[in-house]
Amino acid sequence: MVSVQRHVAVLRSALQPGEAERLWIRAERAAQSHAGALLLTDRRLLFSGLGFVAQSQQAWPLAVVTDVVAEGGSLSLRVLGRPERFTGKPADLARLASSLPGEAAAPDTSVADELERLVRLRDTGALTPAEFEGAKRRLLE
Repeated sequence: MVSVQRHVAVLRSALQPGEAERLWIRAERAAQSHAGALLLTDRRLLFSGLGFVAQSQQAWPLAVVTDVVAEGGSLSLRVLGRPERFTGKPADLARLASSLPGEAAAPDTSVADELERLVRLRDTGALTPAEFEGAKRRLLE
């Protein structure tokens, strides 16, 4: 079994120049049953995890993370309107949730509205062109 320290090392190696680490926690990405680590930086939320036969890494710009709720041993959030859920130690999840921006998205946001928001984020430099393209692709799926 891969240790959580190995996942944290993988996530740290993915940091961009000038990106500052804020905190990391041990967590499991519920949908994939991948156990690993979440790393919060000043720009992104990153996950590295390993399941029975597959590994996953994911990075989300903080600008697209909304509706953050920690309840008990579960952390729920939305990335571009899509739900993500992580499980772990309640205190760790609560600490991470309180560090995330997590403003609530408007419930009636259309795909066009969300695309306009992504364009604004890209144009202001909050999203890199690669992050913009990835976010746009996920939104249109």
